[in-house]
Amino acid sequence: MIRIPYARSTIVVLAALTSFLGGCASTRHANFYTLQPIPSAQKPPAQPAAPGFLSLGVGPVQFPDYLDRPQIVTRIGANEVKITEFERWAGDLNANFTNTLAENLSILLGADRVSTYPWQHSAKVNYQVTLDILQFDGTLGEHAVLIARWTIYGRDGRKSLFTNKSTLRVPVAGSGYQDLVSAENRLVTELSREIAARIAVLARNEPAYPE
Repeated sequence: MIRIPYARSTIVVLAALTSFLGGCASTRHANFYTLQPIPSAQKPPAQPAAPGFLSLGVGPVQFPDYLDRPQIVTRIGANEVKITEFERWAGDLNANFTNTLAENLSILLGADRVSTYPWQHSAKVNYQVTLDILQFDGTLGEHAVLIARWTIYGRDGRKSLFTNKSTLRVPVAGSGYQDLVSAENRLVTELSREIAARIAVLARNEPAYPE
C-alpha cells in the first residue's frame, strides 16, 4: 500500500477541487433559435388562389454543406464564415425552414392542404415547390442574405411551370444572434410571399388540379 504524506495529499485534493470548480465556472450554456411562420397579428385574410381544392407540396429543399450543422453560421468576409459553438438552431435547419415556408404558403394562399416532402402519393398535390438554397446567413449588425433557386411544378409534380432565382437581403437590427435570426426569419417570409404570388398567378392562368 502506497501512503501519501498528509501535506502532499491535501495539496492533491485542493488542486483537483480547484480544477473542478474552475471548469464549472467556465461552463457556457448554448442558446437555441428557431424560425417561425408569419405571426398571427400579421396574417392576411386567407384568399384562395383559384376556385377549387388547392393542395401544395413543399420540397425537397436542398441546403449547402456549410449550413448542414446545428451551429448558426455567420459571414465575416467575402469568402470566410464563422461557426459559433454556443449559438445553435433548435433542431434541423432544413426541416425548420421547410416547415416555416409551408405554413407561410398555407396562410398566404389559403391552401386547403400543404404537405412537406416526402408526402404520400395519395396527397395529390396541385403545385409542388422545390428549392435549392445557395446562401442563408448574415453578418452580425449588418445584413442577412437568402439566395435561392426555386421551381414550381404542376400536375402532381409532372410539369415544370416556373423557375426563378431570388436574392433577398434585409438589415440586421442589432449585433446579437437573436437579431440575426429575426432578420433571417424575415427573409423566409419575403421568399414565401414571392412564391405565393407566383402560385396565385399560375392557378388563375393555368390551373393544375389533378385529374
